Amino acid sequence: MVRLQRGAQPPQLREQGAKWTKRWEEIRAGKRTGDWALPVARKVLSDELQKLAFGKCAFCESLLGVTTYLEAEHYVAKSLRPEQAFEWKNLFPVCRLCNGAKRDIDHAGLLIKPDAEDPESMLWLHPDSGKLEPRAGLDEAIRHSVERTLELCDLQRGSLCTKRIETMRFTIRWLDRFLGQQGGHDAGLMDEWFHLIDPRTEYKFVIRHVFEIRRQPRLAERDRRSFRE
Repeated sequence: MVRLQRGAQPPQLREQGAKWTKRWEEIRAGKRTGDWALPVARKVLSDELQKLAFGKCAFCESLLGVTTYLEAEHYVAKSLRPEQAFEWKNLFPVCRLCNGAKRDIDHAGLLIKPDAEDPESMLWLHPDSGKLEPRAGLDEAIRHSVERTLELCDLQRGSLCTKRIETMRFTIRWLDRFLGQQGGHDAGLMDEWFHLIDPRTEYKFVIRHVFEIRRQPRLAERDRRSFRE
């Protein structure tokens, strides 16, 4: 999980959000039947949320549309606060696994909010297991928030840990070659570099974590800049 840069509210959501919200509130109140969002609303949300996390799940960073489709996740569950169902700052793109794990649980604000908080300052990667851990030195409240987030979204599931380890090893191999070459870098190495800093590449936290612990903070910052650009 990494920090996301949320843009302005999409025009269609600004224009139609109140109507879509009223419809959902009526469904919750039993005054009408139907799904929480009409196809046109889902299309708007899907298109805009894809941009927010560059086609990845905001929590586990897995690429959407490969093993699972994008689902609109509500930071505060739409069943708990129907009036926030179409609130732009309450919406994130997620995979079905993260969304299914979180469900409609009332986390009381303990879930890390990646557009308002910096997950990199809170998380640490275990190099052997691929599991995420609270970073050392956190105060108790933030540590509890990290632990609750890992639990809520099932971010320690085996497939994710395996992918994190694979990404970590790839990044380490690339970095060793990069630092070992003198007098310029070959085309293959540069192709891999552009892949690493592509905002659409999965598991950015792992890539930046490797750069940081291997004392290459400028490379980590270059990758962060690719998100902002």
